[in-house]
Amino acid sequence: MFTAFLIKYAEIGIKGKNRPLFEDALMHQIKFALKKCDGKFLIHKSQGRIYVDCQGEFDYDETVECLKNVFGISGICPVVYVEDEGFEKLCDTVVRYVSDVYPDRNKTFKVHARRANKNYPKESMEINADLGEAILNAF
Repeated sequence: MFTAFLIKYAEIGIKGKNRPLFEDALMHQIKFALKKCDGKFLIHKSQGRIYVDCQGEFDYDETVECLKNVFGISGICPVVYVEDEGFEKLCDTVVRYVSDVYPDRNKTFKVHARRANKNYPKESMEINADLGEAILNAF
């Protein structure tokens, strides 16, 4: 189900003008750690974030264990990519995902959107509220 990981890092994010050097070093360590895992991985930076894209088959648990051992990583967030086919389609996709992952549906949740495309018709706070409302109405 997951096709990528968002890697969160802590103190290297505040290193100033040499921040790219620290990010590159972290990416190198991630690449080295993932050599022990089955599968092919693409590590890249985008907008101040580091992503590990999984290409083809991979063992989720093994990959997470390898990433946990990399010094400098403060969080590993599984990612599901979806195509932008409009907000209604996004709501349907998220509701279906929540239904599949949490069948008992007795959970609290928070929607926290960050728009990569600032020309998107809704602002982040509107996405949070509207998507949260769709999830609440569905369950």
